[in-house]
Amino acid sequence: MNLPVGSVDEVGATESSGMGYYASRGIYLFCVLASATGRNVYFVLAAWVATDVSKSTSALAILLALGSAAELLTSNVGGVLVDRFDRRFVCIACDLSRLILIFSTGIGLSFGHPLDVLCLSWTIFAFLDRTYSTALQAIIPDIVRPKNLTSFNSASYIAMQAGNLIAAIVTGYSLTAIGMNLTSILPGAFFGLSLLGLLALGRLPLSRSRSDLQAKSIRRMDLLPMTFVVHSLKTTAVMYALTYAMGMLVSVLGAAYVTRELMGSALEFGYLEAGWALGSIAGCSTLLLRRARSRRQSILFQSALAGIVLLGFPVFQSFLSALVQLVLLGFCYNVTRILIDVRVQSTVSIDMLGRARSQIHTICVSIGLLAYGIIGTIGDAIPPSGIFGLFGALMVTVALFFHFNMDRGAPVERRFV
Repeated sequence: MNLPVGSVDEVGATESSGMGYYASRGIYLFCVLASATGRNVYFVLAAWVATDVSKSTSALAILLALGSAAELLTSNVGGVLVDRFDRRFVCIACDLSRLILIFSTGIGLSFGHPLDVLCLSWTIFAFLDRTYSTALQAIIPDIVRPKNLTSFNSASYIAMQAGNLIAAIVTGYSLTAIGMNLTSILPGAFFGLSLLGLLALGRLPLSRSRSDLQAKSIRRMDLLPMTFVVHSLKTTAVMYALTYAMGMLVSVLGAAYVTRELMGSALEFGYLEAGWALGSIAGCSTLLLRRARSRRQSILFQSALAGIVLLGFPVFQSFLSALVQLVLLGFCYNVTRILIDVRVQSTVSIDMLGRARSQIHTICVSIGLLAYGIIGTIGDAIPPSGIFGLFGALMVTVALFFHFNMDRGAPVERRFV
């Protein structure tokens, strides 16, 4: 396995600085936790308000499609910013911008039409949050040795899902107890905590390659959404897109599934979100305990398992069964994401991590936009459980296709997809 250029072993990150090696990783995980909590509070709030106000699945699909369109058009811009400037500074700028946006959204929800306010807010938030996430993840090789990438990525995802779990519980109770206007400013508190953590993290050392890169001007071609400089990751990106689309479908249709088919409340919706988070934490924990024996087979197995679980939604129609299914889906979703993220971090030069991650996400968002369009068109005609079942069949089919067409004689890197 090739070490990323400018990894911890090369530049001596954190150990040569004033901050201890473990302290920097602890602060990093705190930032992940705080940001994930704020992000998911914002998402659960937006999903519930859009569904509750419009009484339609299509409204939420349109709302999220606007955010995905913003990500598609600006993802490479964020990736270039992450590679050209200090990644910690980029995260700080994004946190400050998210704070201003959240408080503006709270004021808008109090005095304006909720859907109009959410559409504008979500579009801006999509760019800020994607840039923040790309920058924060690109910091990992600066503070973690290459041999520890799998375990630290797992710890990072556990922190992220713990934040999602906290957000799901807090938002469910908050929407029930104090309403959407006061709940709308809650994400700002968590983004503020993330900002404080980044300020405590201190400036990270740069590898020589990144220092040289930052001195160069930004090329116009680097900003275009169709530019893909890491061609060896195209197939990896396609696999990631399938997993991303599964998570996106659950997020988009979760509120509608609770209200239309389970006849549930915001509190039950929060419990289902919490079930996803618990399953995600369990999945991350398995990778902390042991290394995956075969990345390719693990990903195929997780994809097939997720598809089978989705096929169960039209069959099992109860809150308890939905909770179990969300736990399993969260497990599969995050195991797959971690394995693919480690592959990217361990094979891509550190000076290109921002663009590589943003370009992979561009492919995911393109698939997401297609799904949003389908949901926006037929979302009210087909029950959410039916859409889950159809996509589950697709996931099982694709997993079986890759399994039976695996070229076992090829090198491992070529057999990955």
